[in-house]
Amino acid sequence: MSRSALARAANIHGVMPRRYEEPDCREFAKPRADTWIALNKALGYDVPDETLAALAQEEPTNSTDMDTPSTVSGVIKALTLAEAKAGLAITFGVNIDQIEITIRG
Repeated sequence: MSRSALARAANIHGVMPRRYEEPDCREFAKPRADTWIALNKALGYDVPDETLAALAQEEPTNSTDMDTPSTVSGVIKALTLAEAKAGLAITFGVNIDQIEITIRG
């Protein structure tokens, strides 16, 4: 699916998929929870209710400023545990309660 087709299917502006996908993009951004859900649905992924609930608890953020603490060297964006668990639940098609994250180091 092209980025423009994805944008149309998710009902977002045509430039936004690039901004969400390319960390080196000057306008790199994190989609809001509702946009993230729309993108996943447009791509044919089912979003479990538990994931929806976890996303609804997050406050909207704007990560276009690459100097914020949410980035490492302006390239890799840090995730909260809730974001990581929600993304893994969608990726693997499991309930968010089945995701356990262990940090070693």
